[in-house]
Amino acid sequence: MKKLVLGSLALSLVSAAGCVASSGTQDYALINAQWDLKTTAGASIPCPPGTTTAAVYAQAVDANFRLAGQPFIDLYDCNAHGGVSDPLPPDVYQAWVELTSEGGGSVYATSTSLNEASPTDEYFVNVLDVDQPFKTTLLSDGGYFQFDWDLRDTATNAPLTCATGAVAKVAILSTSVTNANNSFDDRFPCEKQYGLTGGLLQGPYTLEVSATNAAGQGLGPQTQLLARTVAAPNKVTDLGTLMVKVD
Repeated sequence: MKKLVLGSLALSLVSAAGCVASSGTQDYALINAQWDLKTTAGASIPCPPGTTTAAVYAQAVDANFRLAGQPFIDLYDCNAHGGVSDPLPPDVYQAWVELTSEGGGSVYATSTSLNEASPTDEYFVNVLDVDQPFKTTLLSDGGYFQFDWDLRDTATNAPLTCATGAVAKVAILSTSVTNANNSFDDRFPCEKQYGLTGGLLQGPYTLEVSATNAAGQGLGPQTQLLARTVAAPNKVTDLGTLMVKVD
């Protein structure tokens, strides 16, 4: 799987996203791609000099939500901020955008596969029955942390499920090493089994990961990681699988 989101994400999303249908109702499908280049402060900016092309990738996934076959690639003007794909076979796709030089020899930034236009199938574009949008934002001066988790009993170290541990969410607090006043709290439903933080300004962070109940109360000691770094533009720092203790 392309390193856009968690390497183990496709497997963990099988239960979250449901089954891939074997055939659709369309003769062909279209993906309406939209992209924006922004700073972490939220300002939209033009593509930098020499970055002229937005390459939109759409690669089908198999029944286990792993990438299959070769991606379809459509090329657009980087500053166009959008474009409709050529006709595609109706399928479930993972999509992403690369901002590149003309001819693709130099890649400035690669988006994640998080689809801002879809509140449900976050990392997939399902065009089996109807055309769908794919929307992404790339950060010029920041990036993200990604991780999945392994719930463990604090006393016995026995593995736990979300239900047996009464865990509603897994939280990650990212605090800038250079400015302790800059802290960012991301919380993910426990059953998702993975997390991709919101965009963070490039630099080192101290991270604290913990389990919470439905009321937001902590359920055990925090897992602390020191000086993990976010890189730009739009890089994803993979923290791997983190053990989260539950009392």
